[in-house]
Amino acid sequence: MQLRHLASQLGCELVGDGETDISGVAGMEHAVPGQLTFLANPTYSPKVALTKASAILVSEPVRDLPIASLVSANPYLDFARALALFYQPPRPAPGIHHLASIAATARIGENASIGPFAVVGERVSIGRNAVIHPHVVIYEGAEIGDDFLAHSHSTVREFCRIGSRVILQNGAVIGGDGFGFAKRADVPTTKSSNPALP
Repeated sequence: MQLRHLASQLGCELVGDGETDISGVAGMEHAVPGQLTFLANPTYSPKVALTKASAILVSEPVRDLPIASLVSANPYLDFARALALFYQPPRPAPGIHHLASIAATARIGENASIGPFAVVGERVSIGRNAVIHPHVVIYEGAEIGDDFLAHSHSTVREFCRIGSRVILQNGAVIGGDGFGFAKRADVPTTKSSNPALP
């Protein structure tokens, strides 16, 4: 991607050669020609002279160095946005692994990928293009929209509703029990016998 196109997509001011081709992003010390890096903390300014990156995201233009600048109000955020433009996570091939457990009453949309040891309960509804990694559990009656992505060991509890384009990170639990307490008027509060405690 040419740097001028990247600047336009990020909404940054371009200072330098907009025809420079950018093929990826990296931190200042690891960047190579053709990559974009960033400077969010002025403490690291001296390292800019040592980077091999072709361009840098900064809050102020870099002067007297042969590196193009993308001037941003928030270089750290825009670097994360640039990363999303260049990195596409691998997508498993569509299909249901033979070691997955899918209830007969579950409805799975087209182009889904369901990994080994995933469990989809009774009367679950999942939209199109779902990616369900190994060891995900979806309880009975859950309703999930399109483009759902569930990483390993995440759980959707019974009868939960989830919209489209939702990502569950590893170990996330949707619909789990809370930790609040509801007091009853007919049950007295017990005080501790330990004088050190209230």
